[in-house]
Amino acid sequence: MTYTKKGFTLIELLVVIAIIAILAAILFPVFAQAREKARAISCLSNEKQIGLGIMMYTQDYDEAFPFGLDAKWQVSWAVTTQPYIKNYNIYRCPDDSNLNLGYSWMSSSWAGIPISYGVNGLIQTNSSGVTSLLGVMTPMAQSWISPMSVTLANVTYPANTVLLADKHNTDALTVKGFGVLTGFYGATFVGVNYFDWSAPGEIPNGTLSAANAYPNGPNGAVSTTHSNMANFLFIDGHAKAMVPSATNPDPVHHPELNLWLASRP
Repeated sequence: MTYTKKGFTLIELLVVIAIIAILAAILFPVFAQAREKARAISCLSNEKQIGLGIMMYTQDYDEAFPFGLDAKWQVSWAVTTQPYIKNYNIYRCPDDSNLNLGYSWMSSSWAGIPISYGVNGLIQTNSSGVTSLLGVMTPMAQSWISPMSVTLANVTYPANTVLLADKHNTDALTVKGFGVLTGFYGATFVGVNYFDWSAPGEIPNGTLSAANAYPNGPNGAVSTTHSNMANFLFIDGHAKAMVPSATNPDPVHHPELNLWLASRP
């Protein structure tokens, strides 16, 4: 008896290839989403650890928060709290891919290193030219901003007041400037158009058009890399992902919903 070997026909091979291609098209986005979710969770963990470091600092300094930046523009809150954390990698989000200084002539010896988070240093200047700190960490310890220091007792709603949020160096560099650095102003959120020549510092404003380019849209300068959301750390130490505009949906008509105000009714 003669046996003949049978192989796959061309049609059968094409069907198998088509099935594999369909499965790949279905599964690859799922894998990508899973990887992004893992990066977002790692970022959230970073923020919680940073929060612990900041709280340990406040306990050592009569419950006063550190300066966002010292008067000489060389030491930011990240440098001040680093001894409590002992690892600068914690200050970097896995989704923040561009960890370069803004310009080739800049030196890390004075500008510091790029990081991925900004603290709440909201300031506001009134019609008389007086600039007040409304957030929790002054963007720079200089006399024209008052007060220069805020304590835990000044925060009316610790569980609903932003301490820190995603502010990626990658995003900051898209509008030029120096970047989000440990030795310069960029590692704070200050409000609207104060020092954008260094790094954008706008806080979210839910009334702005989503068509506006970064950082002038409803999310401000908060980075929304995590599936169009951002991670936020609050004064009481908890952290969660939110749509940034939800932290300040209507600053004019509902200031009580502005989670960037340290003291509010």
